[in-house]
Amino acid sequence: MAKKNNSNNINNNKDNKKNNNSADTTANIETELKTTEEDVSLEEKANSKSTSKDSSNYSKLDEEEPEKVPTIAQRLMRCFEKMGDLFVLNIYFTISCLPIITIGAAFTALYTVTNKMVDNKEGTITSEYWNAFKSNFKQGTIIWLIDLFIIITMYFEYIYVIVYDNSLSKFFLAFVGFEFFLLAFAVPLQFPLLARYENTVPRIMLNSVALAFSNLGVWFKMFFIWALPVVLYYASYKVMVYTWFLWGLILTALFAYFCSMFLVGFYAKIEGVESSEQNSEQNS
Repeated sequence: MAKKNNSNNINNNKDNKKNNNSADTTANIETELKTTEEDVSLEEKANSKSTSKDSSNYSKLDEEEPEKVPTIAQRLMRCFEKMGDLFVLNIYFTISCLPIITIGAAFTALYTVTNKMVDNKEGTITSEYWNAFKSNFKQGTIIWLIDLFIIITMYFEYIYVIVYDNSLSKFFLAFVGFEFFLLAFAVPLQFPLLARYENTVPRIMLNSVALAFSNLGVWFKMFFIWALPVVLYYASYKVMVYTWFLWGLILTALFAYFCSMFLVGFYAKIEGVESSEQNSEQNS
């Protein structure tokens, strides 16, 4: 019996050693796994930092990359493209002015396209022009017929002043001066306002006069552009003989394009006032 106990003790000691060895090995494996996981996490953090640095560097490079300045050849090509568009636009304008009564709608469509050309927002010239011509035909025609009626009335009043010398002729002379003054301030901004904003005909005509007085610089530039050829033709008949055909080819659209350049700040001023008034109404 005693021998069996000794052997059992020996066996128990062997089992305890085996258990201790197995526990040590599992502990070693766990520590190795922890170290590998820590290494992996450190590598991932390093990679994420490097990628974030790379992305920030790329973003900095994108921000610091300057805009390409167009070359002289590119500028010339853009200029030729603009001139070609203005030539086509002028042909459309000339065709749509042939019935005479449609001149108002034609000018409105012309300014609609040139305004977009100045802002580099124009699409197809053909569709842009004829869509604007159709949508503004009624109001543009009414405004033009009112202007035409005033011009014809002024003509007959002036004829009366020349033929007759009486008190009525003096009255007509003063009235012709007043009509010319009013028409000179109203006409330059009528069709640009109709091309840009939706409003009633009386409101457009009143706004054109009021805005001309409050924006004398813009009004004078537009009046000067359109009045200069009239003065030149009146001063020299040869100038009209040598240049009349250019109005049917490109001059009208070119003058309208120059006017649209002057109107950029004018539109921004009006729309800035309107937006501030809307904000004040909303706040109140």
